[in-house]
Amino acid sequence: MVMKMNKIANKILIISYILSIVIIITSCTDNNNFYYEKKQNINVPIINIKLTQVLDSSNVEKFDQKSLIPSSLTYGVDHRIVVGLQQRLMQLGFMEEDKASTYYGEATENAIRKFQRQVGLKEDGICSAKVYDLIMSKDAPTYTIKRGNKGDDIAVVQQRLYELSYLLDETDVNGYFGEKTESAVRALQRNNSIEDSGYIDLKTFNLMYNDDIVGYSINRESQSYIIKLYQEKLKSLGYYYGECSGKYTEDFREAVRAYQEMNTQQADGYIGPSTKFSIDSVYAKPFSLYLGMKNKRIKQIQERLVALNYLDINLATGYYGEYTAQAVAVFQKLNKLPLTGIVDGDTVSAMFSETAILSKDIIHSPRQFVMKTSEIREKIKTEKNVGNVEDLVKVAMLKLGSKYVWGMKGPKTFDCSGFVYWCLNQVGVKVSYMTTYNWQFTTQFEKVEKFDDLEVGDLILISGHIGIVTENMTVVDASSSNGKVVHRDLDEWWRERFIMGFKIFDDNKDNTETNVG
Repeated sequence: MVMKMNKIANKILIISYILSIVIIITSCTDNNNFYYEKKQNINVPIINIKLTQVLDSSNVEKFDQKSLIPSSLTYGVDHRIVVGLQQRLMQLGFMEEDKASTYYGEATENAIRKFQRQVGLKEDGICSAKVYDLIMSKDAPTYTIKRGNKGDDIAVVQQRLYELSYLLDETDVNGYFGEKTESAVRALQRNNSIEDSGYIDLKTFNLMYNDDIVGYSINRESQSYIIKLYQEKLKSLGYYYGECSGKYTEDFREAVRAYQEMNTQQADGYIGPSTKFSIDSVYAKPFSLYLGMKNKRIKQIQERLVALNYLDINLATGYYGEYTAQAVAVFQKLNKLPLTGIVDGDTVSAMFSETAILSKDIIHSPRQFVMKTSEIREKIKTEKNVGNVEDLVKVAMLKLGSKYVWGMKGPKTFDCSGFVYWCLNQVGVKVSYMTTYNWQFTTQFEKVEKFDDLEVGDLILISGHIGIVTENMTVVDASSSNGKVVHRDLDEWWRERFIMGFKIFDDNKDNTETNVG
């Protein structure tokens, strides 16, 4: 009897022992995560059991052993492994370039969804061990969108295709990459001499926002009467001063580009639906060039002033400086035009007419000035509503905390390029929307070559990212890694990736010219 009791007791003990092991294992694998920070003294029996795979940290920096890596990354997680994940997503083109953070926010989640879509996995935005390994693999694909894909990023691309008139109906901007979108992409690729694959890769995406992109609307192949109609419209606005011949000449394309730059359009030189609507509207801004600007059209104006004996040939640099402004003012005085020092449509028409009055003397000295530079500046601010450094910084700071959304240009959500684009236009600096890739090719603003020469109000361009410089070497930018507009230090991370800066305002310049216009 005693022996039977002992056997029963032993069986009960064994069963209890097994149940305790099961309970411990279950508690350790709860929620698919492994956090032992407060359970370091638990003695778990050695059992041959396959636990849930944790994320491989071999490709990121070493971690404190007290903080083990989650088995999957989801919205709201704050962990150091997210830094390496974001860096890799940026490298592959699924996230916009930025200083990586530890926070797994909406932008990171959306990037994971795009990656999952591309590799044929469920688009849940969760970075499991499998997804993590695929992303970190040397064979990981770069960002590509093609027929059958759906998403907000598709709508962004379709909007650009619509602006370029490869998509002809606004209802085609629907977030679905169907047959029409594929045909539009192929047409764009053929017209721009790249392989007509029918899908958008990084090369095609960057091309779409390049100043040299060839559009598909009112262009060289359009009917002559349509071209002539818009030559007449741009002539009345002061942008075009050639013959209204109905031929899409290079001079007319430059006039279109100038209009787009001053009317917040993508400056590609072709009249797509967006530009057409703008030209046809009552809000079309007339042509105007003034002190501090720099572009090809200014050089053309300067060359004409040289031919009319108002300006020294050495000052025809494309930069609108003090001597150019005075030469314009003298021209206006002699040709009985309003004295402003600003080139408007009437001034251009008079300047290129056969009745333009020549000057007896080239402007060489301030003694020949007919206006004070301060008066010209006041006219610019009054008539053109152009702000200053303080205005730009104020506008940027007011948007702190605004949500980051890839491809958005404001007023409530932004990506980094959209944030800069929106802020500049709010203070009267008319720029077209450009990706960070294409910002490095713009000639609209004076470049800052050295990181240490950056000043408040300048733009800073790094690899794949752009922001606005603020006081004490800080920056305001729309951050993909933080998921919002942030204010942070311009630290070594920015210095190491610095490409160039842009001086938007010349508030601190005296505009005295020796060898510049």
